This record gives sequence, structure tokens and C-alpha cells, in this order.
Amino acid sequence: MIFALATPVAQSAIGVFRLSGAGCCEIFNKALSKPVSSYRKVLQRDVVWQGALVDRCSVVFYSAPSSYTGEDSVEVFCHGGLSVIKSLSGVFLDLGFREAEPGEFSRIAFENGKLSLNEAEAVVDLIHSEDESRGLLSSEAVAGKLSNIIKTLGNEVDSLRVYIEGSIDFSDEDYDFISEGSVDERLVEIRSSLLDLIDSSLISTKKLTKNRILFFGPPNTGKSSLFNRMLGFERALVSNIPGTTRDLIDSEIFYNSINMELVDSAGVRETSDLIEVKGVARSGDEVHDSALVLVVLDHLTEGLAESFAEILKKKNHLFVFNKSDEKPPSNTYDCIVSAKSGEGIQELKKLIFDCIQKNNEGSKKTFIIRERHLVLFQSALLSLDACIEKISEERDIELAAEDLKMVRSVFDEFLGVKYPDELLGDIFNDFCIGK
Repeated sequence: MIFALATPVAQSAIGVFRLSGAGCCEIFNKALSKPVSSYRKVLQRDVVWQGALVDRCSVVFYSAPSSYTGEDSVEVFCHGGLSVIKSLSGVFLDLGFREAEPGEFSRIAFENGKLSLNEAEAVVDLIHSEDESRGLLSSEAVAGKLSNIIKTLGNEVDSLRVYIEGSIDFSDEDYDFISEGSVDERLVEIRSSLLDLIDSSLISTKKLTKNRILFFGPPNTGKSSLFNRMLGFERALVSNIPGTTRDLIDSEIFYNSINMELVDSAGVRETSDLIEVKGVARSGDEVHDSALVLVVLDHLTEGLAESFAEILKKKNHLFVFNKSDEKPPSNTYDCIVSAKSGEGIQELKKLIFDCIQKNNEGSKKTFIIRERHLVLFQSALLSLDACIEKISEERDIELAAEDLKMVRSVFDEFLGVKYPDELLGDIFNDFCIGK
């Protein structure tokens, strides 16, 4: 039997504990002022241990398999004082429960068939979602919509394998299994459906889900000063010596209900300082993983605008002129600011917000998928292409059947019907304690 605090360890109005394991309801009843005999009802009970009142709690009992994990489970809603949380943890340990590992509840749910592997991964993405749009995309996967699409495609693959295997086993019969089963057309339809699924999905990475805004440009244009002004406090070291910022510095802000992660980077220039060289290299790498790049220039570096435009031509970016208090720009910019005086800062925040909103709305994505899923889908497409080619040329039908078996195997790995032993550990280690 396992237990975990499902809410953060912090002083709050309430704390929530989860318990799971065969017989956990009966065991926990030993600590209650009055036993609970009904399931799926919220009941108030005193938790009494060693003759002392620990807390007055709301409790809900669940019987297997009608619970999140598929096992007997209990949810305990207590007061959120740290002393209460510590005392209740002691009660659970005394009763014979052990503390759960990260993601253990969801792993048990997966092993008991309550979640597919994709749905379990979507739970993590939902918890990590930083805005409403990504939360909705994750919710679709948690609800099983993505799994159902893959199951349907898998069933169609199985149906086509019947015709292909039939053409092999009964090759001497006067019956064209391939034509009668419309195998050619249906293979193309499966491939098209899989391509549409990939095109309509957002690839989830920890960086991209945070709306990362990268401050990019030459040294000494005031990137760090602008970064600090946006945050409202000094997070980055500011100096008039070029190359002060050697590494990436990040911090989060909320603006109009959207969470944005601002990233200050090393100035882009040629340098012999080894540490600074690494910082500049990381700045370049960060461009790829950012939702928006702010190119910060001043009156001394305006001539570099064209070079940076060429570097970022395929990346969502804005040109920002800083130090307007010293000298006005001679070119046109998306925004003109002064990190020193604060001029234009609110306009810049709104411009960033509008760009992020437009980018999120314009993508019209249906699901969030992980890089693991993308690799699997690309593998399935390769096998589908190989099968289509063999069927259309009426050759190597036995190998075409193997290609389809590979496609089905990939779909099974996506759903978790089959999986490498180390995969579950990699996935569920990303979960928080209590989930």
C-alpha cells in the first residue's frame, strides 16, 4: 500500500493525500473516529491516532476497480498546516503504508488498464501546461481521443493484413485478395490519416510549452537591462563591459493570464574568451527552442539588423530598439524602448503577448505529442511507404506483410501494449509525487 501528498508541501487552506492498494480502505478505517462503509461519497471524519485528534478531514473511499489506479483507494482532504501534513504522514507510515515514488499512482493505473501509455504521458503534459490552449490539447489526449485514433488505425492495419496474408496462403486460388480488399487505396488512406495527425499535433518539449522569449543580439545593447526591466527586479548582472552575460538566465512573468519565460542570453559576437564562446553558442541553440526571439539593438548596432534578419528569417522574431533615451533610431522597428527610463515597456509586453497569442491560435493544433511519439509515427510512415510500394508493384508480398506487422507493432508501442522495459521508468519518473 502506498500514500503521497498530492498537493505542494506548503502552508495552505487544505492538503490532499492519496492512498492506494488492496485493503487500504479497511486499514485506514482504523484511524478514523467512525468507520466508513460507503464508497465514492465525501464524508467528514476525525483522524485519531494514539489517543489524540490529528485532524478533522473529509475522506472518500473508492473500491477496485472503480478508482484512478484500479485498486482500492482513499483520498484524504486535511487542513493545509505543515504540522498536520507531517502528523498525517506519520499515521500512514504507522498503519503500514509506504511513500509513493514519482508517478507511481499513474503507473499502477497504466498497469491496471485504466490509462493507455499515451494517456499517462498526457497527464504529465496537462500538469506542466502553462496556458489554457496547451491544457486543452493535453486534456484531449488524457480523455483518450488520441489513443482511440491510433486504435482505429491499428484495427485497419489488422484488417489489411488479413487480405495480404490471404494472398500469400492461398496464392494458388483464383481469387485476388489485394483487389477485393481495396488494399492499395486503404493503405494510402492510413498513411494520409497518420500524416494529418502529425501535422495537427504540437510537439511537446519542456522549453516550448513555457512560451520562451529569448533576448538576442549583439553585446552591450542593454539586453540584460531590458530583461530586468521586464521582470521588475534585477535578475541579470548589468555592466557596460561587453560579454558580461556568459550563460543563459531565465525567469518567468505572467501577463494577461499567459505565462512567459524570459531568457537573457550572451551577446552574439566573435570572442576568444572560452566561457563566453560557450555562452554565445548556447544563445544560438536557444533560438531553435524559443517561441519568440527579441533582437535588441541600439544606435551603435543598427547596421547589424540585416544580418540578424537573415539568421532569424524562419523564426518568429521582433526587432526592438533600446536606449531611445540616448538617441532615436534611424530605421523602423517593431518596438522602441528605453530600459533605463521604462519608455515603451508596456507596449513591448503587449506586442509579445499578441505574438504569442497569434502563434498559438494560428497553429490550429489538435493534440500535444512527445518526441517519442513523433519518432514512432515516422517509423510507421516508413513501413507504410515500403508496403505501398511492394503492393503497387505486386512484388515481395511476404515482405509487405512484414511491413504491416511493423506498423502495428509501432502503434502498440505508442499505446503501451508492448514496450521496452526501461521505457516506463523514463516516462513515469517525470511525474510529480502523488500522481
